[in-house]
Amino acid sequence: MSEATGYMSVHDFLAGERVAEVRHEFVGGRAYAMAGATERHELAATLLSRRIIDGALAPGCRPFTANRLVETPPGSMYYPDVMVACGKASDQMYESYPTLIIEVLSPSTVAVDRREKALAYTAIKTLKMLLLVGPEKRRLLVGPEKRRIEAAWLDDDRSLVWDVFVPGDVVITGYGEIDVERFYDELDATATT
Repeated sequence: MSEATGYMSVHDFLAGERVAEVRHEFVGGRAYAMAGATERHELAATLLSRRIIDGALAPGCRPFTANRLVETPPGSMYYPDVMVACGKASDQMYESYPTLIIEVLSPSTVAVDRREKALAYTAIKTLKMLLLVGPEKRRLLVGPEKRRIEAAWLDDDRSLVWDVFVPGDVVITGYGEIDVERFYDELDATATT
C-alpha cells in the first residue's frame, strides 16, 4: 500500500472506489492505494482459487479472486486475494460474512498482511479459515479456525500464531484440498518470472 488519503467516511470511500482507476483499501478512515502484484502473486491466487471454486459453489457460496472488498470490524475494507462468502451479499461492492480468506504475501506488505490484516480478518465472526501464502517460500500459514482472537493465539509481538503447512502436507479448506507440494510445483511450472 502507498501513502494514505485524508480521513473519509466508508460511504465516501466506496463512492470513490467505484470510479477509481487504482484500487484502495480502507483502514482507520483513510484510503491506501494498493501496489501492483507480481506474476507469481497473481498466479498463486488464481491457482488457489481454482482449487476451491467447485467446493464453494456446491453449497451455494460464492468464490472471489482479488476484486471484491471485504468489510472487517470495525469498518476497515480490504481486497483479499481469494475469498469465499456464503449468504446474501452485504453490498454490490463488498462482503461482510466471508468463511474463507486467502492472502498471497508480497515482500513489501508481509508485515501488514501477517499482523494488521490477519487480526482484522480473524475478527470477522463468520470466518472459518485464514491462509497466508508465500509465493516464493514453499509453505502455507493457516490461522486459527476459531471465530475470535484469544490471547493464546498471539505470540510475544502480538502477531497471530500460525500452523505451518509444507510440502507433503495437505490443507483442508472446507471447499477443497490444497496439496502444498502440488500447488507449488504447478506455480513453479506456470510462472515465467
